[in-house]
Amino acid sequence: MLEEFTHGARCLFQGFTWLTRPGVRRYVILPLLINLLLFAVAIALGAHYFGAWLDHWISGLPRWLAWLAAILWVVFALAAVMVLFYAFTLVANLIAAPFDIFLAMRVEAVITGRRPETGRSLAQDIAMGLHGQLQRLLYILWRLILIGILGLVLLFVPIFGVFTPLLWFLFTAWTLAIVYSDFPLSNRGIAFAEQRRLFRQKRARLFGFGAAAALCTLLPIVNLIIIPVAVAGATLLWSDPRSVNS
Repeated sequence: MLEEFTHGARCLFQGFTWLTRPGVRRYVILPLLINLLLFAVAIALGAHYFGAWLDHWISGLPRWLAWLAAILWVVFALAAVMVLFYAFTLVANLIAAPFDIFLAMRVEAVITGRRPETGRSLAQDIAMGLHGQLQRLLYILWRLILIGILGLVLLFVPIFGVFTPLLWFLFTAWTLAIVYSDFPLSNRGIAFAEQRRLFRQKRARLFGFGAAAALCTLLPIVNLIIIPVAVAGATLLWSDPRSVNS
């Protein structure tokens, strides 16, 4: 299990080495620009509206609940950060999906010496990629709601509250792993239901990949290039024949 976990993490970090390779760069630049633009807009809107809204909401609390102000500020701030993170990640991936499809194809072609064949037209490839992202959005969304409720409850439970950050991290790792795995798997014509079967078989490997990706999203500058890095890394991960034939 540990070997599988480290293999998944190693694939993510190897994704950095693909950003400047000839024949791959052109599939990286445009998604990177989209990522930068969305990140700048999200930060600007969040800084402008969230602080004012939260201060106004807390100021309306009854005086006898004033002692809760600090706790509520932390809780709502954490919730807002998580919502912003997931919204930003999902929207960025959805918009950049057509480019990431071709990035995954190019990386796999370099690794294996052949382009993945699905028997579909170019338009169908793009449509399936977008459809896969939307399926994952629904798959993730209701789990995000449940995890959010559970996390808030744990914050007010003595001792167990310390596990809330770990819960969010594990959920983030799994989410990132399945989102980025979609590109190489969909390129081979593997539908979402079959992908979920593969995910169950390769949990340790996926958690290793997702944990490395989640850590990278916390690093300034690095988090701006993580989308193409993770797409390349996921393609490396699933280019191992053992990943889809076991």
